[in-house]
Amino acid sequence: MNQRVLNTYLPDASAPGSLSVGMGLTSNSVYRLIDAEDIKKILRPRKSFTHKGSYGHVLVVAGQEQTMGAAILCATASLYAGAGLTTAAIPATGLTALNTAIPEVMYLNRSELQSMVKLDKYSAVAIGPGLSTSTEALELLEKVLRLHRSLVLDADALNILAKEPELFNLLPAGSILTPHVKEFDHLFGEHTTWFHRIQTAREKARQYKIVILLKNQYTFIVDAESNVYINPTGNPAMAQGGMGDVLTGIVAACLAEGYQPKDAAILGSYVHGKSGDQLAKERFVVTASQVTKHLPFVFKEIVKS
Repeated sequence: MNQRVLNTYLPDASAPGSLSVGMGLTSNSVYRLIDAEDIKKILRPRKSFTHKGSYGHVLVVAGQEQTMGAAILCATASLYAGAGLTTAAIPATGLTALNTAIPEVMYLNRSELQSMVKLDKYSAVAIGPGLSTSTEALELLEKVLRLHRSLVLDADALNILAKEPELFNLLPAGSILTPHVKEFDHLFGEHTTWFHRIQTAREKARQYKIVILLKNQYTFIVDAESNVYINPTGNPAMAQGGMGDVLTGIVAACLAEGYQPKDAAILGSYVHGKSGDQLAKERFVVTASQVTKHLPFVFKEIVKS
């Protein structure tokens, strides 16, 4: 089987020079490069006689008055990635924006979320984009963690975890953390090299039985068995605000649709980057909103290939 070295995918070439990357998810290597055939095997075509209840219900807990865009981007991505239902738990001040931007997404008042005993109606929860690190946000995160649902944690949810590390002990197994490099270092301490970050991600993913999706041009997905999957899609045209919010929404939709956490992270990362790659063929920069609206075309292309 053809192999490449890990340094090809690291911005600082900090790995041992001979450390190889296997081709495909079934490789025996610890480090495995995702390819199009892997994605075709993971993605499930939609079947006849299915309905919105067949594709899960995502709850997005995100946004403050000044950061409602993050919540809307995340919820929109869940919608366009195929979740059957999406509900946004946002401040009441964002309701008009929500109804205007994405009328397909439902609204849940934050106070109702705080009083809920369980979240059984939701298949997956995405929490963090634009949430803030306030006392209220901390209480929301702790509430959600204690309800033992499938979780995707991003942005301010990660910042809260960094400030309150005891909350790691509440993370449900199979949760997906989606940090960029600064969030990762905030969570797990400063790192001088990318290879060191990957080794830390392997250790923490195994320790807490979670999936860590470390975002960069080449995104690294680390599963609870310490395997590292390298996503080859994505490009510098996507270096714009909001991309992480969109990725979180996509991964949450995949979780809600019934994909296992590792597969949800792999599939979500791949289609997110693939959407940006296709758009970048004719654009110098690509916005998060453009990536989101192009997602159905990427999914359709994979199914038809």
